[in-house]
Amino acid sequence: MKTLYKAILAVAAPLMLNSCIEETFPTNIATSDQVAQSSVALEAMVNSIPTGMIQVMANYSQHWDFGYPSVLISLTHLSGDLVIGGEDGYNWFYFWDQVYSMSEDYVPVYQFWYNYYGWIKTCNDVISSLASTAEEDLSADQRAFLGIALTYRAQYYLDLVRLFEAKKTTDSRVHDYEIPEKIVGLGNVIVTEATTPEQAASNPRATVADIYDQVIFADLDRAEVLLEGYTPTTIAMPSQAVVYGIKARAYLERGTAGVEGAYAQAAIYARKAITASGCTPLTQDQWEDPLNGFNSATSNNAWMWGLSQTADQVSNIVSFIAHMSIEQNYAVYGNAAGRSIVSNLYNQIADDDFRKHSWLDPAFFDYYNYKSCRADGKEWLTATYKGTSKTKEYGSLKFRPRNGEIADFATANAVDVPMMRVEEMYLIEAEALGAADLSSGTQALKSFMTSYRQPSYDYTALSFEFFQKEVAKQARIEFWGEGIPFWYCKRLGLGIHKANTNCYIDDARYELDGVAPWWNLVIPYTEARSNPALEGMNNPNPMNTVDRIK
Repeated sequence: MKTLYKAILAVAAPLMLNSCIEETFPTNIATSDQVAQSSVALEAMVNSIPTGMIQVMANYSQHWDFGYPSVLISLTHLSGDLVIGGEDGYNWFYFWDQVYSMSEDYVPVYQFWYNYYGWIKTCNDVISSLASTAEEDLSADQRAFLGIALTYRAQYYLDLVRLFEAKKTTDSRVHDYEIPEKIVGLGNVIVTEATTPEQAASNPRATVADIYDQVIFADLDRAEVLLEGYTPTTIAMPSQAVVYGIKARAYLERGTAGVEGAYAQAAIYARKAITASGCTPLTQDQWEDPLNGFNSATSNNAWMWGLSQTADQVSNIVSFIAHMSIEQNYAVYGNAAGRSIVSNLYNQIADDDFRKHSWLDPAFFDYYNYKSCRADGKEWLTATYKGTSKTKEYGSLKFRPRNGEIADFATANAVDVPMMRVEEMYLIEAEALGAADLSSGTQALKSFMTSYRQPSYDYTALSFEFFQKEVAKQARIEFWGEGIPFWYCKRLGLGIHKANTNCYIDDARYELDGVAPWWNLVIPYTEARSNPALEGMNNPNPMNTVDRIK
């Protein structure tokens, strides 16, 4: 575990403002008790949690390394719902959809492990600084700070356990891939503020059940109480409604895993999140806003949680919008690579579902008069992408440069990035209700869709399994590019289906049902080498386990 701790310290050393510490305490080192007594120092530590998530090249000098926003792109590639419609040479995320360099020996697999444990270390520092004071004796600010750190930590562990739990594959097209029984039911390692260096030196993978019970739900239960009455000052600070939302996510996972009563809890907490947040789903105008579409938390009432980036925190080409927007001029990673929705998912979107307007139809403006942040949008999009070597068709217009800026990267890339929208809670509630009563779940889904997305929507559920896939389809459409669809894909084993689609890159054309082997991420070699408890306990190498469709 030495490597883990070194990485954590290097990536996310406490971002306490030295000047503030020195002014408050005339010593060289501030103790945790001193930090806890200084609201300025403690607030700086808490602010460093979301700030640490948007660091550019914090770990590696790679153009895919820009924190949590880059994780969202990686997850979208992993899901199989994103294809490169243009020039693949500009695709820095090819590892995750072409399954290259995804064994324990390569840097791309380090992205999740070291980023997340770095962020966890920052949370642990905040939690540790307040550990010596009973929660009932904390001030209002201290309670909020502790609740925020616990909420973030719970979400980090929820992501990690879902990434590293090795789920069995079922498709006969998978070969040379077998999950040893000794790692079945195991997730990632647990590192909290109470973990000693001696424990960390030989820290085994915890069971999935223990990670949920001892960390995720334990942290969320505490945070739920601590954040009672707290009103966030920014979108990056989670409210009690966000705690409910993470609980809904976690209980949905446990319900699918067969834990008794978990689906019922998922429905309860999803509804609590909707009510407590006071949020409402995006309208069509907000969704298609050419200036603020999916880049501003304050331009709508749907975002419950997100990250904010300022001009001095973004890079010209190592940024979310630089890779995801086809409308801007300053980054070929976006406008030449042309990230697009896979056509077989696009073809399942009804014409009267306004979400379909997020991607260029093959008929282009014959189908819809797309809103563009460019003054010459219709002419430029048609000339640049229709039938050309760039995005061809299905290119994404979902994520807009800030204020519609297409030339100045400092303005364009300084966007907010969503972490939780209220629409997710409606879909979780529908699926969870359907587990107990299919008609109730179906009615909840119909109500959401007809009220907020597609007036003509109708659906008849033949079984709960088919109903889950229908909910997942709506989630894949709703949250394309936001990372969330990957969790549906792995949880429900939805497979990857890119044969006979707009995926023209041979190396990315996979076709399989169930869980893809590379959805079970491997632990980095450097971590396993320095932690004896991990030796021989890694997930199998997923490379070369499924033949590409030529």
